[in-house]
Amino acid sequence: MKKHLMEAASRGNAEAQFNLAMMCENGAADSRYPNQGNHSDAMRWLLAAATQGLPRAQIKLAEFYALEVETPGGSVKACGWYLIATANLEGIRLKEAQAAYRRLSDRLTPVQRDEAERFAEDWKPVGAALTEGLDLSGAAAGG
Repeated sequence: MKKHLMEAASRGNAEAQFNLAMMCENGAADSRYPNQGNHSDAMRWLLAAATQGLPRAQIKLAEFYALEVETPGGSVKACGWYLIATANLEGIRLKEAQAAYRRLSDRLTPVQRDEAERFAEDWKPVGAALTEGLDLSGAAAGG
């Protein structure tokens, strides 16, 4: 199954990229036994799916950035991705994303909040994002 998922993800299928990211993060191997997760691969695949506009990938990417306290600007990136995701969510998922954004943005300076809002306002989805060449470092990654 992972082989087919990898092929679809490599072709730019956002759903496959998201699912592969979750498998990488959770350490799921084809043997059905858990192994050590690969966070950097998970981030790479999540970013590829998120840049295409998949809201659940955007939320998960925001959650990853929010947890990376040692990543410069991680909270700003997280807030930016939460804002982007809220444009395509509704119901309880929208409320959860808005609440997560509020909790995180309360810890930002006004300048950092402006940066996150600018990132979200300027962001445009890309078609069939592949993982090569995606920048995982800057707040404008994928934007």
